[in-house]
Amino acid sequence: MKGLTLLLVVSAAASAQFAQAQDQQKLAAIRAACTADAQKLCAGVQPGGGRIVACLKEHKDELSDQCKQAAGLAANTNNSSSPSPFSSSAQPSPSPSRAPAPPSPSPSKPAHATKSAPAATATSARADSANAENKFAERIIRDTEHDNMRAATIHLPEKWTYDSKIEWHYNWIEYPAGYSLHAENPDNAEAYFQYPLIRAEIVDVAPQYKRYMPPNKTKPGDRLSTGAISLAPMPAMKALALFIQKTRPDVANLKWIGQQELPDLGKALKLDAMWPSQHGVAIKISYDLDGKPVEEAFFGVYYITKVGTEAVSIGQNSMPAGALQQTNWGFVALQSMRAPAGTLDGLMPMFCVMAKSMIVNPEWTKLAKAIDDKMMADWNQKMKQGWDQLRAANAIMEQTMRDQKAFQDNFDKQEIAFRNSGGINDDFLRSDGSVNPDGGGRSASDHWSDLIRGVDTLNDPSTGGTTQLTNLGSNHFTDGFGNYRTYDDPNATPENQGENGSWTRMTTAQ
Repeated sequence: MKGLTLLLVVSAAASAQFAQAQDQQKLAAIRAACTADAQKLCAGVQPGGGRIVACLKEHKDELSDQCKQAAGLAANTNNSSSPSPFSSSAQPSPSPSRAPAPPSPSPSKPAHATKSAPAATATSARADSANAENKFAERIIRDTEHDNMRAATIHLPEKWTYDSKIEWHYNWIEYPAGYSLHAENPDNAEAYFQYPLIRAEIVDVAPQYKRYMPPNKTKPGDRLSTGAISLAPMPAMKALALFIQKTRPDVANLKWIGQQELPDLGKALKLDAMWPSQHGVAIKISYDLDGKPVEEAFFGVYYITKVGTEAVSIGQNSMPAGALQQTNWGFVALQSMRAPAGTLDGLMPMFCVMAKSMIVNPEWTKLAKAIDDKMMADWNQKMKQGWDQLRAANAIMEQTMRDQKAFQDNFDKQEIAFRNSGGINDDFLRSDGSVNPDGGGRSASDHWSDLIRGVDTLNDPSTGGTTQLTNLGSNHFTDGFGNYRTYDDPNATPENQGENGSWTRMTTAQ
């Protein structure tokens, strides 16, 4: 879903003869050949009204060979290297420099075999011919899971085969929709690919909290329940090389031709600010396809961010902010262009038209956002329920501990009274009534009986006798009219607890 935002509207690029061009096929070829020139030479010119054409006329001596050839103008004597398809300024395509450092197996060293001038000229001529022959047509990318709704459109060569897929995962809150596209020339190896967003993450736990974490059974590369891949971050170029190995695992005669940093690729593609620390990279490879050599250039915008958890406090337990650190990283705008060996650089303007021509349907964007928002709301609700359950369990535990403490305090109090009584008086066991026949003072057995029954026997000024109240509180009060209050807090009184009337602290009966 979010990978579909890598879109630009194709800039109108033309040469001095655009105004007279009537043939739609030739016009498409000129657009394809001159798009990079328009971006380079007329970046500040507002499209429309023939302003781009006029600008290119003013700079006709600076136009690239492919643009001049498409427009029927004389080419430059010295041919310059082709521009990168997405760069906002002219940058060379990946050159046969040092190979990237992907995981094993190590890439082969780039070939340095030289080509004769006639062969190079023939290769360039074939690429220019391909640019000129392709007639572009609009293709619709549909969301088959939502009534075949038009999600986006893209312009591709009319004769090319094409397929696309939007795949929804409603339990992947990291990115619920995966998108891919594949277009291919049936006459040769020319092809254009767009790949789903890559989302990877890793969580670092502060050492003092690791003993509370359950054993991690997730292996590097496993898919997490959120949809992200469990993988520690790696440098952008190495990560792209690993993606290429996963994407082209069984190709024959693989060679790593070169790599290139494209720091402004995300800006040129107008990617959302939601992708932090954007940095574009490109890698060019070659391999054999159906026994014939081809070249393929991979482009991607690398992103990475680190976020920490907020401070959490539940009862007596607390965790400071940042105790858990989650690193999110990956690639957006992943795509590749393939062509027969020696023709890829010349075909870059054509591939540029394809990449920049995609337009997302605003109504589909609203639908995707609504689904994303609902999934996040459900996720946050489950998280809140989890915290609420923890807090409720903690409250029950704390109340149980308070009740246990109150019981223990009263038990200790009764034990002290029992020990200070001089021993157990068994007068109540005698049947002759010779001892305390009038029921004099309370015996140790009376106190022991109170303890077992969980009560305190108190002098009651309301009746002039005694009253028994719960011993879970040691501070008892009466208003003299048969109303009683008991508190565990020694500083609590009915008055400071909001009670009305006149209250008297009750004393223990002896």
